[in-house]
Amino acid sequence: MSRSLSLIPIFASLALALGACGSTTQKRSTRPVSYSNTARANYKKGMAELKDENFLEALKYFRFVKNKYPFSRFATLAELRMADAYYAQEKYLQAVDAYKLFIKFHPTHPRVIDGYAAYRVCAGYVKQIPSDWWLLPPSYEKDQSSTRDAVRELAIFLRMHPRSKYLDKVKKLYRDCVRKLADHELYVARFYLARDKPKATILRLEAVLRRFPQAGVHPEVMLLLGKTYMKLNKRDKARETFAQLVAKYPKDHYAAKARLYLRYLDQQKN
Repeated sequence: MSRSLSLIPIFASLALALGACGSTTQKRSTRPVSYSNTARANYKKGMAELKDENFLEALKYFRFVKNKYPFSRFATLAELRMADAYYAQEKYLQAVDAYKLFIKFHPTHPRVIDGYAAYRVCAGYVKQIPSDWWLLPPSYEKDQSSTRDAVRELAIFLRMHPRSKYLDKVKKLYRDCVRKLADHELYVARFYLARDKPKATILRLEAVLRRFPQAGVHPEVMLLLGKTYMKLNKRDKARETFAQLVAKYPKDHYAAKARLYLRYLDQQKN
């Protein structure tokens, strides 16, 4: 029996389990809510429900505040907490839209100025990136549209909020996302090389070096680039690439391999 066939029962069981979980969530109805006479009181009730993870009830209170008391400061806060409720429910598309609207209509709000809303936009995009799961192909083999969206928003945050308390978190997310893009380009380069398309491989590898200087994959890319030049019988270019790898990353294990290739090229030269 092939591996793919042997996995069919596993996928079937998981599908049933996930379907059951999904149906349970969809069928859940809200408990009756009791509205108060002030914006503050209703907002506090919404926050209590949000804290207890009763998201549907929380949203009811926040919507009531927003619609019933549109000029109250609690109406503005309710808009933000609606976005938080969507995010907590893992409804990231709705959450991102809600945070973006909050930023647009309340640009001077403290949670906009300190970067909180923008950070949640970034995190919402990152949450939509395909993850690695042992039963599925690795994420770098998949379409990277969501990763590019995340990188765009993260770059905007870094430009607009250089002193935010969320800066370190955003920097890490940015590095991780850029690494995903670089890994994808490296995967495509290897794909071309395996199909005997060295020129296309070189174009991809050079793009990685140019576009992702801080992705942490340069030693691996440079080694593969040198090997591809050898495949094209461009020995001088290969020697130059291997030498640059050794000079820039002398302690990297890819540099050790590059030294072996340099030794081989020197022997061939003699």
